[in-house]
This record gives sequence, C-alpha cells and structure tokens, in this order.
Amino acid sequence: MPKLPRPFSAKPAPFDNYIDLDAWQDDRSVLRNPHKGWYWHYIDNGYGRANYRQDIAEGDYMSDFPGLNHLYLRFDWGDIEKEEGRYDWSYIDSIMNEWSLHSYKFAFRICTYEGAGGPESLRYATPKWVYDAGAKAIELDGNRLEPVYDDPVYLDKLEHFMYEYGKKFNNDPRVEFIDIGSFGTWGEAHTSNGSDTIYPNEVLYKHIQLHAKYFPDKYIMLNDDMIGHRPNQSEEENMKIVEYAKTLGCGARDDSICVAYYSQVFGYDTIRTPHFYDHFWEHAPVDLEFEHYTNVTGNPDVYRDGFPFIEALRRTHATYAGFHGLPRPWLERYYYITEYLANRLGYWYFIDGLRLTNLISGAINYMSIIFENRGFAHSYYKFDLKLKLINKQDGETYITTADVDNRRWKPGERICERITIDARDLKKGDYMIYCGLFEGEKAILLAMQSERKHGDWYYLADTSLI
Repeated sequence: MPKLPRPFSAKPAPFDNYIDLDAWQDDRSVLRNPHKGWYWHYIDNGYGRANYRQDIAEGDYMSDFPGLNHLYLRFDWGDIEKEEGRYDWSYIDSIMNEWSLHSYKFAFRICTYEGAGGPESLRYATPKWVYDAGAKAIELDGNRLEPVYDDPVYLDKLEHFMYEYGKKFNNDPRVEFIDIGSFGTWGEAHTSNGSDTIYPNEVLYKHIQLHAKYFPDKYIMLNDDMIGHRPNQSEEENMKIVEYAKTLGCGARDDSICVAYYSQVFGYDTIRTPHFYDHFWEHAPVDLEFEHYTNVTGNPDVYRDGFPFIEALRRTHATYAGFHGLPRPWLERYYYITEYLANRLGYWYFIDGLRLTNLISGAINYMSIIFENRGFAHSYYKFDLKLKLINKQDGETYITTADVDNRRWKPGERICERITIDARDLKKGDYMIYCGLFEGEKAILLAMQSERKHGDWYYLADTSLI
C-alpha cells in the first residue's frame, strides 16, 4: 500500500524562516519515558497478604503494558524488623533485582497499622517488640492493634527504623518516590478502620518530617487524608499541614479515586479535596490510586467506563496513576484507557517547529525550537537538550548542550526555546540538524514520527554554514 502524502499545515507561521513540523508529530505511539506513568500494587498491605501478586505467571514482566513505570511495594515495618536492630530486606531486594532487569522502578510505603481484622488481621504491622518495649497501643476488635502515633517509645523506635530505611534506599536510583506511610490505617493518614482518633498537627508534622529527614533525595508523597480526614479541624489548621509539607518539598497522593461513597457525594471526578493538589503539583509530582477495581467495575454508575478517573488525573495534574488489582485482567479489560493515559500522565513532549536561517561561519548563531507539552503535568527532573550537526560532505559531527530547562515546560503550553550554535570552529558546508533530550545516557522519547528518528536523535532540518 503506498504511503499517503503528508498533510500541510494551514496555521500561520509564528515568525519568519519557520519550519513547521506539525505533520511529523506522532500522538499515537506510546512512549515509555522515565519518572511518569502507570504502576500496580505488587505488594498490597504487607507480606501477610498475597493480593495481586499470587497469580503472576513466571516470566511475565508485563512488557506490553502501556506506560508501566514502576511497581508499588506497600508493606509493614513488622515485615522488615521482626527483631530490634535486625533488618531483613531480602524479599524486597529479590523483587527489585528481578524486575529492575526489565527497566522498572519502584515506590514504597511502610505502614505501621493494618485495618483488616479477623482472619485477615496483621496484628503486628508495628513489630511486637516495640510494644514489649513499652510503646502504647489501642486494642481493637478482630485481633487488631493500633499504635499510639505520638507515643515517645513508638516514635523513638520508628526513627531508628527510618534511619535504616533511608540509608538503604535514599540513594538507590531504582526508587521513584516514597509515600509517607507511618501514620494511619494502611498508611493512608487516617484512623478509620481503627480508633478514629484525631491527632494534633504536631504529630502529623513528626511523621512527615521523619520521611523528609531520611529521604532528602527522593520525592515524598503526602496523602490527602492528612487534611481530608479531619472534618472538625479548621481550614487554617489543615493549611498549616499543607504549608509544612510544601516547605519539605512533598508531592501529593490520593488512595481513593472512584470509591463508591465519594462518587455519590463529591464531583464527577470523585476527588474529595481537589484544591489540595493545587498546592503541590507545580513543584512536586502527584500520584493517584484507583480503588480496588474489582470493587468498582461491577457498579457502572461509579466506574463510568473510567472517565471519572481520567478527569481526576487531569484535574490534579497527575504524573503517576495506579490500581489495586492483577495487571493481566486489568489490561485485558481496560487496555484503551490504559493506552490513552500512558502518554498523558506527567509530561508528553512534541516539537511544533523551528526558526532557522543559514548559519554564519566564525560566529555565534541562534535558532529557536517550539516545544509543546500535552501531558497532565510537567517534568520534575531536568533533562539535557542537545543539538547535533552533521556535515553532509565528510560526516563530521558537532554536538552541543543547550541552556534549556525542560521543567519550565508546563502542561498545555507551547514554549519557544532560543538555542545557541557556536559556529566559530565549524567548517563551511551543508549540515543536517538533529536534536535529542537526555537524562544522562538515557534518551527521552519525543512524540515524533519514526521516519524522523535516528537512534536517540530526531532530525529537524537541513541548513548551510556560509
């Protein structure tokens, strides 16, 4: 079948000497780029529950899952430090060593209380030896034991653990982010399915600070329940929590999109505190977690073919999206929404065009490239924008790094970047110009047709050095 001709662009050029690249854009291919995208719960609420990892076929690393960025590991303090001072990370290490070979990252939440009772009870999410040492606890029905979150013995032992936790993972490049999980039921920053105790701000500050202190080089995520589960607290008191977390560079997270109750009492997107994310997304990532999909999809008035989830991700400028559930059934049932969101989560870069004239030999020259970010958010990591000029006559190559900060490329914006080309030492002749975006040695994929892609570089135009 012959190739169809490229369409022309009817829009006016933004300036003279403009080369329009709209026709070469590709909004169909899924780009697997770092620090954004989907995840799924590989460990869900402690080692004691095999939810969502028990039926994964050996050797199935989900390579066909669009935009799957990381595995989310949510486990208990008591899983790691069963005896004081003895830390067993072997199970976590085995997961990371296996899955990182397939380019996956990881995110963590360490919990100190699990809400389920009866046969499902995980009584010692906080290790038993902590209570034996004198930490206070609240005995609940169903064999549940909730720590008193401001107890000095509990906090002292927890800080020793956090020190080891941070020492092991703060500098591990495989770790994408850390959830603040030491406070609340399932680490969700509320005390429902527990004692329903409302703690003062100072207690919440302490749990936030412990994560920030021992993970200074990772994004740490503040759960919206830090303010949402405090109905009797004033807006002023809740805002103090938000402002404190912002000073520590926190991102934001919600565990409960498309929960049935929220879908009845809140807006179409089911978000309880939409304004919460406005305080965070410009300086740190947002992470939204879908309700256990088996609880939702049987109720079409809640799930609504996934559109409320899309709106929630758009409204909060989300970078990450996850779900409780087995990935294969999810993908088989919801492939198209997964594909649709894979690029839009976080940043998604296009090149609209460029301004380029012939270059002057022996001089400093300039060109302009118009980038467009069609993602829900911007990147929170700086990438290197590089230009490559190849001499058509002898193949000699010149590469330069532009003084450009992609973190400024906000969602929904077109950005014109003026780039310097130092031609003082270049030969006269005809050149091909390429660009590439890199994090270290890793190329960041741009939304451009494959015909323009050459290895890690994208062909922009020809020019002459005169």
